[in-house]
Amino acid sequence: MIYAFVIWIIFAVTWRLVMPPEARGRNWSYAHMLVPGIGLLVYSLAPPGLAQPVGVWLWGGVAMFFLGAIGWSIGMAMRNHSIMDVVYPCISLGIALTMVLLAAPQMTMRLIVVLGLMVVWMLRMVLHAFGTNFDTEQQPYAAHRKRFGSRWPAWSFFAVYMLQGILIWIWCMPFAFTAVAGDVTMQWTDWLGVAVWLVGFLFLVVSDSQMNAFKADPANKGGIMDRGLWSLSRHPNYFGESLVWFGYFMFALAHPWGWVSIIGPIYTTWFMGWGSATPGNERHMRKTRGEAWDDYVRRVPMFFPRLTPRRNGGQS
Repeated sequence: MIYAFVIWIIFAVTWRLVMPPEARGRNWSYAHMLVPGIGLLVYSLAPPGLAQPVGVWLWGGVAMFFLGAIGWSIGMAMRNHSIMDVVYPCISLGIALTMVLLAAPQMTMRLIVVLGLMVVWMLRMVLHAFGTNFDTEQQPYAAHRKRFGSRWPAWSFFAVYMLQGILIWIWCMPFAFTAVAGDVTMQWTDWLGVAVWLVGFLFLVVSDSQMNAFKADPANKGGIMDRGLWSLSRHPNYFGESLVWFGYFMFALAHPWGWVSIIGPIYTTWFMGWGSATPGNERHMRKTRGEAWDDYVRRVPMFFPRLTPRRNGGQS
């Protein structure tokens, strides 16, 4: 265990040393570089029933590091780190699969189901991001490349791949408890997880489809999408993403300590709704849409959907 702590300290110190003084969001880096150390501490102090899945989760972090390094190498070769939007769903599946293969005594039906849900989500996310992120480096990555210059190769490894990698690693925590649980047959909590996942995935697919159709119509340029699911929530896709990860969490409840892994979906929900995804989008829309956006904000809740839409003449 002492060697693991030493490796983590080297990792954290290196991250801090390559961090440019003018880097934004430094607190994000500080918080995430501490996560492996906190995990190791919990593993050292936890009772056996909790230590086992935490240990499996730590091995998932090792998988994240190597998969992130592969993604960074590809991004360096292509001079395009926006491929992280394509890579991160693959890293998610890689972390989950690593933990299951390391811990599960056999590949049971419930493990096949939960991994199958992850595969479907991964394929959908890759296809969704591939067209806009693979050939040309998008923002903010292109701006960071220009801003940090010669420091960007080293800093991008931590600021893009390790930062987002650790975030995903936390999201994947329920898979460690699911793998260790050992149940062969589907539990009622598993079926509930499938139902929650399906609702979330439906929100993801339908809201993105509605937004794509809206953007494809030239008449809507500069407007605000406030129809369909977008009349119930200003960010139904992010809400759907959080439900998907709560669906995975329900499988972890077959383990006596599985409730601990609620950290994963809670962090997903916070990140999507309040930490990064929604706030960044809201700032952009407020800046580019002005009063029309303010009117939309008054009518439609930010994250959790209203059960019935409140109309105000259609498009804002």
